[in-house]
Amino acid sequence: MAAPATLTHALLGIAAGSFVLGAGVTVVDVAARWLASANVPGAIEVTAFLIGFGALVSMPVCYAQRNHVTAKLLSEISPNRFARPLGRFGAVVSVIFAGLLLWILGENTLDKIGSPETTRDLGLPMPALMWIVSATFALALVGALAGLWREFAGGPRDV
Repeated sequence: MAAPATLTHALLGIAAGSFVLGAGVTVVDVAARWLASANVPGAIEVTAFLIGFGALVSMPVCYAQRNHVTAKLLSEISPNRFARPLGRFGAVVSVIFAGLLLWILGENTLDKIGSPETTRDLGLPMPALMWIVSATFALALVGALAGLWREFAGGPRDV
């Protein structure tokens, strides 16, 4: 079980680093505007990419551990009656949702192969960025399938 734990820590470390870097770019940009009436070129785009990337790489872990946002209204009222069926339903819906995300973006990514499109501020190639997002959605689907397996196997939820 060391490999999944290592992957989990790596993904969460990358996510945390992305969030910190995104926040750092914003702080530096605000400080530069205040101190020197200058801005960091592409700061908004860099911040958006970093925070978005942090959210994307945390998705596989959230799905695998089934730690995503849930509403536990019925399972809190009557855990013996609702916890297991709703947990299984949520796991199935997570797999469907992760699969749909991958399918939709995967189609768009394949359509963009060879496109000269770039991002507005930094000029980063859109096809490469879309491949990165597609790869994280593929990992999210794997995570959702792991969460589904754990839900039906009744095993631990931590990876």
